[in-house]
Amino acid sequence: MADKIRTLGPGLLTIGSDDSIRELSADVTNVTLTPSNDSEDSDHYLDGHEEGGETTTTWELSGNIGEDYSMDGAQVWALNNNGKTLPFEFVPNKSGKLKITGSLTVQPIAFGGDVKAKNKVDFTFPATDINAEAYTPTE
Repeated sequence: MADKIRTLGPGLLTIGSDDSIRELSADVTNVTLTPSNDSEDSDHYLDGHEEGGETTTTWELSGNIGEDYSMDGAQVWALNNNGKTLPFEFVPNKSGKLKITGSLTVQPIAFGGDVKAKNKVDFTFPATDINAEAYTPTE
């Protein structure tokens, strides 16, 4: 039986394609890919039959980043790419051999926080087309 990998990190988080990939692994202090399931109520008809409502699953990639106030920082990148739908790869732990892929829609990330502090801010990107795949290290 294989050992279970239960620790998040060291891993990878990349957004974009080969020609314009953004590596966020060194910026995130927390990252979660979360499903949300929404079920419609069943319809009941006079003749006694019932038609089930559909269940829809939506996803979001969210987390927390350490702020970088440079023009190369993740927040400026998100602002400049606001509204773009890009592919992403999330490897929770390189030893686990799991890679989660999909597409996400970039949204702006907040700027600021406590003065004279290394601030962290939350981000949330809606995600679609989620798949679990085998991760093969390239290093």
